[in-house]
Amino acid sequence: MKPIKHILAPTDFSNRATRALKYAISLAQATEAKLFILNAYPMTGVYLDIMASQEQVVNEVQERFQEIERVHLKDNKITYEFLDSGAFPEDAIEEAIKEQEIDLVVMGNRGDSNFEKLLGSTTFHLMTRTSCPILAIPENAVFSKVDSILFATDYQKIDRPKTFQGLISLADAFHAKIDVLHVSKSDGKLENNKLTVGDSLERALHSVRHSYHYQPGENVLEGLRAYLERHSEVGILAMMPRDHTIWERLTRGSITKQVVFETDRPVLVFHGHRS
Repeated sequence: MKPIKHILAPTDFSNRATRALKYAISLAQATEAKLFILNAYPMTGVYLDIMASQEQVVNEVQERFQEIERVHLKDNKITYEFLDSGAFPEDAIEEAIKEQEIDLVVMGNRGDSNFEKLLGSTTFHLMTRTSCPILAIPENAVFSKVDSILFATDYQKIDRPKTFQGLISLADAFHAKIDVLHVSKSDGKLENNKLTVGDSLERALHSVRHSYHYQPGENVLEGLRAYLERHSEVGILAMMPRDHTIWERLTRGSITKQVVFETDRPVLVFHGHRS
């Protein structure tokens, strides 16, 4: 399986973004990956009302990069590179993913900068746009060895094995086990069509340690919450949203914020089939 070689850490220099950056630095150390640190400063709209000139902005960004280097990178033996862009954050991130062949994006699950209305939802919006796996880091998360990754699935469709590359690479980096969780109102037995999907999933995960679990619940999100409350050993929650299934449910209601953006564990989002 392809290892994690390039990690992207977008930052708006806020406290929460910096905490996510520290997680990304530790992850880069653990995986021996190159870390790209990106800041975007679009010179349009609200930005022009606050910043006098692009030259001033560029100088300020470079000063912030130097501070990050001095405070967070000086004693860390990792390969890194700073990137800056005049595009909007989501566009800048997507461009960096393509140009730098990024394997994993690590970013905070919310923002607290002066531009929170714009940047606070960047993580969420990016999850709907890019095929690159995204690891969303909660505010108080501290990097530590991950022994278990919980992958929630509805057994509706499993794409080609390469769909799981990000999940398997992350499990491989931590030598972690993948716990596959099925949430259902029924007794937990899979119907014939889901058994077929399960066979595909087994083939996709054959290279890593994994096991299967069942959680009763009215829906996937409530089942996840119940399972996580009982299993503190889960280090990362992984989800593969697809159009019209889990992602559609994720984008509605307060449970979204509670599970994805208010969880105390990092959330890995990687996409399956996109129609």
